[in-house]
Amino acid sequence: MIGWWQNLSERDQRMLRWGGFLALALLLYGALWIPLGRDRDAWRTRAEAADSAWAFMRDALANGPIAASPSAHGDNRSLLARIDSGAREAGLGGVLLRVEPVNQRQVRVYFQGAPFDRLMEWLQPTAQRYQIRVEELSIRRSEGVGLVEARLTLSEPG
Repeated sequence: MIGWWQNLSERDQRMLRWGGFLALALLLYGALWIPLGRDRDAWRTRAEAADSAWAFMRDALANGPIAASPSAHGDNRSLLARIDSGAREAGLGGVLLRVEPVNQRQVRVYFQGAPFDRLMEWLQPTAQRYQIRVEELSIRRSEGVGLVEARLTLSEPG
């Protein structure tokens, strides 16, 4: 190998050195930097969800409990509680990022990496059962086949 290297011209040796350096840089970028960036984004999302939950709890503590609104089928829980527990019962708990109140009759729901079919199978019967209206629905493709990131704004009749 040393003999082969010494038989190369100075120009060829310089080209191979730069090529090796470039290959090493690309390898380090792909193996270290990209995964660290993904992890950073995931932690940032978790921190934003925690901040939102903390702000909601702080406001709820200051203003007293939110009155539960009566709904169909005798379920007197708040809209936030019904949506949260319904999503978890439908098997979406692992991809449910957060549920945050907009006001007493409206919530925003965030999913990350949710199976699109299961999300739609949960949303339609839930909307009918509790007479909830989908005010806003934003869906974009996520990593993985059939997985989406979704943001929904749901409201109950006032």
